[in-house]
Amino acid sequence: MRYIVLDTSFLMALAELRFLNLSDLRKFYPNAKLITTKSVVKELESFLKGKRRIAASVALQVIEKHGISVSERYCKEADDDIMALAKELGAIVATFDLELKERLLTEGVPVIYLRAGKKLVLDDPLRLSKES
Repeated sequence: MRYIVLDTSFLMALAELRFLNLSDLRKFYPNAKLITTKSVVKELESFLKGKRRIAASVALQVIEKHGISVSERYCKEADDDIMALAKELGAIVATFDLELKERLLTEGVPVIYLRAGKKLVLDDPLRLSKES
């Protein structure tokens, strides 16, 4: 089973970027199971009283409405939990967080991110190293 781990920035972008939706993500791996962490849910909940409350609320609704699994195994800092879960599952991570993206790629974890603010792309460091 292929997994795609969703981070806070990706989930928030689903509400903030009108052109982005989960079907765009599923084009990479149509049968992949979508998953996030409890720490991401907590992070989204912490935004509910701030300027980004609408996006956070929509992100939480997306998790529930689309049956996105929430891993209870990790309850530390969201980025660390995403890294650990992705490594454990051999998963891809969907993120728009540049720092997390670089960290994941350095560790050999494939990343789906937004290129030029318009298009989702998959960067798989393992595939790239095999082609060299």
